[in-house]
Amino acid sequence: MASLLLSGRGARVERTLPSLALEPRDRAALEWLSSRRLSREAPEAWLEALHQRPEASPEVDAAVHRALARGLVRASELRDGKGAFVGGEPAGYYLLQAGLPEEAAVSLFETLARTPASGRAALHLGNALWAMNRPLEARDGYRRALRVAPFEMSLDEIADPEVRDLARHAGALMLSGDVRAWIPAIGYLLDVLPLSALDPVPGAGYGEATRVYDLLIAHSGARSHGERLAIRRDLQALAPVFYAALVEARKIEPPAVPSGTA
Repeated sequence: MASLLLSGRGARVERTLPSLALEPRDRAALEWLSSRRLSREAPEAWLEALHQRPEASPEVDAAVHRALARGLVRASELRDGKGAFVGGEPAGYYLLQAGLPEEAAVSLFETLARTPASGRAALHLGNALWAMNRPLEARDGYRRALRVAPFEMSLDEIADPEVRDLARHAGALMLSGDVRAWIPAIGYLLDVLPLSALDPVPGAGYGEATRVYDLLIAHSGARSHGERLAIRRDLQALAPVFYAALVEARKIEPPAVPSGTA
């Protein structure tokens, strides 16, 4: 319905209206939509319309929301190419907000191909995949978001409650600094998030949290006992309580017990 109005086929909608039993506010919302003259290559105009859409019943509002979100993405692609940003967010975010997670995921994958270090795109992709009941892939997205740009988001934005809940373990593990940067390491410890060496982390990283995670990656790929021993020593020096938890969880080998006779 809403897409017909946007495409200028209002007469077709009007012929359907008598059978729809629309509320007055729904008719007003659809009339408002049909009066919009939004440029095909001006995504900001579509975004403004999204923010300004009038009140309607949930069903009609959802239809209007979907039509405007799809129009925004089309306008963005025509002007800036696939996977661009609009209003500080990847275009696919607006599809996700409109209840279109499958379409959102396609757009957000395109954003990450174009802007690999975007924490916002990785976060929203995780949420889209979570909405599609693909939790393992969603958690891969959350880990990536928190590795490459943890300070671009709040934990409340993460749809997966188990990932959000990881923050509460930081105090017991005696981890210093912003907890968001520690979530990937905590998630690995607790078998919530996968370990990956593929995230395009900025060169400077995020302090001890990045260093600890990098050491975990190095430990998983170490080829000799000497390498693993050196990495474990570094981990213990950086985050002793976290290191002890890793040993207890059998994520790394326990310290060797000295042998010999008294």
